[in-house]
Amino acid sequence: MGRRSSGPRVTGAGMTAVAVVTGAGQGIGRAIARRLPGEGFAVALVDLDAAGLAETAKEIGDDGAQTLPVRSDLTEVRNIERTMSQVVKAWGRIDALVNNAGREVTKPFLETTEADWDAMLTINLRTVFFATQHAARAMIAGGAGGQIVNIASIAGRSGRADQAAYGAAKAGVISVTRSAALALASHGITVNAVCPGVVDTAMTRRIHDIRSRMAGISPQESLRRMVARIPLGRIASPDDVARAVAFFCSPQAQYITGQALNVCGGIEMD
Repeated sequence: MGRRSSGPRVTGAGMTAVAVVTGAGQGIGRAIARRLPGEGFAVALVDLDAAGLAETAKEIGDDGAQTLPVRSDLTEVRNIERTMSQVVKAWGRIDALVNNAGREVTKPFLETTEADWDAMLTINLRTVFFATQHAARAMIAGGAGGQIVNIASIAGRSGRADQAAYGAAKAGVISVTRSAALALASHGITVNAVCPGVVDTAMTRRIHDIRSRMAGISPQESLRRMVARIPLGRIASPDDVARAVAFFCSPQAQYITGQALNVCGGIEMD
């Protein structure tokens, strides 16, 4: 369950702070969207899945927080611009952006197609770049700085034989995070990344279904082998990731930028 807000975060202009969360219709995005009202944010929920958006909005609304559901296909840059403009029109500002929308392709390296490659870079990297760009413009216009958090992956830290395209895109997210942190620092905008490991989501279950078929084992055995590699001995919950995102969006992280934080139970330690 999300935390009940202790009250909206009030900006210097006397207005509630506004966060935009992409991919908010399920999984990690939903957990982030539910966590941020507890940090004082009104939350714009962005996803292509209308039913998922409605469910997330209902869950957050039940906790008494403000939400703005926005159905949008972020693979089109013009839709990203429209989405950010819609949020500014509704609430007058953007203070935080969480780039969470994404997909994965799990295939052997030699079977990964041009379409797979293009899809991974479009949804996982291009959307992050242009959402960051358009949200940053709104933050600069507002004159109060802001926070941008990009959801990368430990797959972007080290290679995966069956996730070459996905891993390349997520490595790109880490690079864009660092470049944007340098470019936007003078405007008081921090940019950081969170790199989840194995998280209990529908996407992870699909990955283990695919890997189990490739290896000729059960999905349960595939998951057991993965958990055996995690020093903390369990997979993450979406809330584990959401807590890290909330930290980067909080005043406690105001002097942290350009960082990529692993939230993986110790699988990756670089």
